[in-house]
Amino acid sequence: MNQPLYWTLLAAAAACGAAARLAVGHPLLRRRAVSIGRAELGVAAVSLLALAFHCASMFFAPWTDAVPGGQTLGGPVRALGPASQVAYWVPAVALVAALRRVWWPVLALLTATLAGVGTTMFWSYPLATHLSWLAAAVVTWIVVAASLVGLRSGELPRRPRTELRPG
Repeated sequence: MNQPLYWTLLAAAAACGAAARLAVGHPLLRRRAVSIGRAELGVAAVSLLALAFHCASMFFAPWTDAVPGGQTLGGPVRALGPASQVAYWVPAVALVAALRRVWWPVLALLTATLAGVGTTMFWSYPLATHLSWLAAAVVTWIVVAASLVGLRSGELPRRPRTELRPG
């Protein structure tokens, strides 16, 4: 598998999802979107950062090890032992819990893809299988973030409404 292309496509998908959300100014699927509070958003953000660090420690070790403390944290992650499992499963479960009010079919898909990532990482599966599950989880998260999640009303500034008024 051509990993530079893989990671570039995942980054491009994330950029497209973010750009679409920013361009529209609200969740893309407004009828299915739910508002989440700042605490839930905080848990989701910290969970995503922890999962991203776990992934980066595995695939981009020279970069994470260059950060002060990165080698100390990344070494146990790369060992794939109990510390690595805790470092993956706790943020994965916390992310699902923070998003518990998201439209249930997509939440079920996110849960399944995160379980697939963890299973293929900690059990004996080919790298291509793990990367496939990882791509599915990332794309599912992009859909959730761009389409189904908003903050509670009043927490984000509203865009001014422009109306045409007769002359």
